[in-house]
Amino acid sequence: MAELLAPAGDIASFEAALSGGADAVYLGLSDFNARRKAQNFSADNLRSYVERAHFFGVKVYVTFNTLIKDDEIPSFLGLARAAVEAKADAFIVQDLGAAACLKTAFPNVALHASTQLGVHNLYGARQAERLGFKRVVLSRETKLDDIREIKKNTGLELEYFVQGALCIAFSGNCYLSAQECGASGNRGLCKQLCRLPYVAKLGGDTKSGYLLSARDMCLANSLGELADAGVTSFKIEGRMRRADYVRTAVGIYRRLLNGIYDSRERLAEDDMKSLKIAYSRGDNYLTRGYLDGGAPSVVDSAYNNHTGLEVGAVKDVKNFKTDLYRVTVVSHYPLKSGDGLKFFSEDGKEAASVGLNDIKFCGENLYSFVTKTRLTAGWKARLISRAGDTGNNDRRVLADIKVEAVAGKPLFVEASCVADGNRISATVYGDMCEAAKTAPTGEEELRAQACRTGDSGFYAENCDVETDGAFVPKSVINSLRRQALEELKSKLIAYREIGAANVDYDAYGRFSKGTKNGFDCPKMQFIRQICDIKVRNRDIVNVLCPSEYTSERVKHMLEECGLMSEDFALQLPVIANGKDIKVIRKLLADMPRIRTLVSENIYGLEFAREGYKVIAGAGHNALNAYAADTYTELGAAAVLPSLESGRRENIIGCELPLMTFAHCPFKTVYDCECGNCAYKEGMTYAREGREYLIRRTRVSQCYFGLFPKKLKRP
Repeated sequence: MAELLAPAGDIASFEAALSGGADAVYLGLSDFNARRKAQNFSADNLRSYVERAHFFGVKVYVTFNTLIKDDEIPSFLGLARAAVEAKADAFIVQDLGAAACLKTAFPNVALHASTQLGVHNLYGARQAERLGFKRVVLSRETKLDDIREIKKNTGLELEYFVQGALCIAFSGNCYLSAQECGASGNRGLCKQLCRLPYVAKLGGDTKSGYLLSARDMCLANSLGELADAGVTSFKIEGRMRRADYVRTAVGIYRRLLNGIYDSRERLAEDDMKSLKIAYSRGDNYLTRGYLDGGAPSVVDSAYNNHTGLEVGAVKDVKNFKTDLYRVTVVSHYPLKSGDGLKFFSEDGKEAASVGLNDIKFCGENLYSFVTKTRLTAGWKARLISRAGDTGNNDRRVLADIKVEAVAGKPLFVEASCVADGNRISATVYGDMCEAAKTAPTGEEELRAQACRTGDSGFYAENCDVETDGAFVPKSVINSLRRQALEELKSKLIAYREIGAANVDYDAYGRFSKGTKNGFDCPKMQFIRQICDIKVRNRDIVNVLCPSEYTSERVKHMLEECGLMSEDFALQLPVIANGKDIKVIRKLLADMPRIRTLVSENIYGLEFAREGYKVIAGAGHNALNAYAADTYTELGAAAVLPSLESGRRENIIGCELPLMTFAHCPFKTVYDCECGNCAYKEGMTYAREGREYLIRRTRVSQCYFGLFPKKLKRP
């Protein structure tokens, strides 16, 4: 059965995930996770929540999915040690240096490659497998065909996002917030500049809106395809979202996954409405994401925030008392006190939000309420939260109870349950039973007391009682039942923690003393445009960054730059699906003189195994010496530091875009399709005095990059 993986940004969401039926949760601690703004968990309380999850058979994955600096390694490993001692099931890791340290310091540790690592094709998956990762969290840009290839050719578990927010940029290679605000998404502090309004300019045409704000994703109707392709864990995004969102999404996906292999069940209309109310941006979800070929349109430029479900409109507004208004709305969806509504003006702009404290049904889809917020007739109403009891976790474990109350023998109570097909049991004995003098304790009375599991977390359907009419006080049978269930709970948790990571104290001690700092790299000139390029001496690697990966384009660049007889390297694209790999291979076959490649994603290291000299570029995000060592072990001839390091002394020109897109901005701006492509060079996005250039790269499909408009060249 496939795993349902839920977010837990706080304790309430953790409980919601358990009650909704999640098979696993992912959560972060106080630092080194990509959602540092969430409430998160602490080294002190993690153990209790891991035990609680393990009791229900739910796994806990701790996110250490940020880049880590050399001088942070000791504190990072200290926090990781707390998670190891708490018996967490796996760590989700982006930084390959951090992964190397974890493997050495904590034997048996299970590592999952974060989506921030950007694994999206077979070549990248092979590198992750060689490094000892058990699972890869595939990037959201991974095509369905590539999922099939990865599953067919590796032994990796595959995790895929199916619900929630979608980063507009390729995960791990978004540097906009870091460069502009000093708040890095790769360090857990993203300012979400993508959710702000921008103005697109091309020639005399302009369009304004939330041009970088991706719609939320809902792949509920593609679960069967994904399961057949090899996805083993279906992931819900949302560690920054409310507990009711987690409960709603987990509950719906639980039902779908429970029926996936038999009926290929599809999302019911009411469930889709519930998901939209819980959280959605715009009128429609992305129901296929990037699964299919080409560069899709993923932006709804009218919205950047939760819009919920459109339910009706404001009918009229009347003065009620001073500073109060009685509002009547027409709603085709039932409303009740405690619901939340968001209102949009006639031009589609978000205008107000109101909590419904005392709403009255007026008949014929009419509802009235009193509010201090001044609304206007005609405004559209959207339901953004639903009143309801968030409830306590009512998830329970089935236990079988056995009682023997025979005169002359000790009172015997056994509690047992099944975990992974194995029977686990706990037995306790009481005092010697005495024959009843007047009123024997009947079989049904013993069974009733033995099945009273209370708040133990168990429930009992089968209770086997053997008695000869001995007298057993209720207090005695209740006490033994509680002891048996407590012991069973401890055994069940311990069973589910067999094989957990442990601490190698010698290795841990070495890391705790600090690390080696820094790493050397060659000086490199990145040639993206022919104009203003001056070929440097042989001490500098000239790197061609073609707009099209064809031999004709590369030959033209070489001729224009005067590099026909000079050494040069070819930059590989940040993203390359399986079809793109074939295009790259054809280019390399057509131009055998290309022997040096600059890789910007882990997949590029596969070419080092074929004799190419591969330089790991800044896109690999090597921020510490251990990461540089790991890339060297994978075959890199040299490693450039991540842009997050602030080191640019070895880079001439703009090597990487601030964002890399697998979607098409021209579809966003011009509402075109590939058949009537509106692409022209020179389109810019502007915001608050800043301007960015949109550049296209063609492989088998189009990719785009967001670059600062004015590039300073030395």
